[in-house]
Amino acid sequence: MNTAKQLHHLHATDRKSACGASLVTASGCPVLDDMLPGGGWPKGGVVELVVPDDHAEAIDLVMPALRRLSMQGRWIALVTPPLPSRASVFTDREINANHVLQVNQHPGRSGLWTVESMLRSGDCAAVLAWPGCDTELMDKRLQKAAMHGKSLCVLFRYESEATHPSGVDVRLKVEVDEGARAVYRVNSRGDALSGAAL
Repeated sequence: MNTAKQLHHLHATDRKSACGASLVTASGCPVLDDMLPGGGWPKGGVVELVVPDDHAEAIDLVMPALRRLSMQGRWIALVTPPLPSRASVFTDREINANHVLQVNQHPGRSGLWTVESMLRSGDCAAVLAWPGCDTELMDKRLQKAAMHGKSLCVLFRYESEATHPSGVDVRLKVEVDEGARAVYRVNSRGDALSGAAL
């Protein structure tokens, strides 16, 4: 893991991306916003959070945004969430639980089909999912659905499963070492573009 000093010298994020300020929602963490294109989570895009294989939790990175989005009248959907993540959302006193759904995948359909359908509906401000597969083609389909529904899609993937080039709008990699955590913005191949200790 890089030290905070080394992280400071990583290549700065290009903030003049396709995600303008009006097309993002602030992450709630200024250091993270500095790393994200446009200065926040894309309102109509897909974010991939790659976490270590030891199942380190990363949902806290999106919790401030979920708190705000849950007050805006549309749904926050969790598609087949692991128990710790589900508990984090449903027990957070600042999240409007009346606008949070836990969705299990449709019988005979993949979880990603469920995610795509929910994004495309336009009824969800955010859709969070923990897919067990990784394909660039599916990422592109989710991107189109998120744009259509003006929804934030967050995919949590374990490092061992994130083996193919990614087609998402924003890809972040979380590293944990001896209690310290660093988050890197990485390109589709996994090369670090910027990073911060969070």
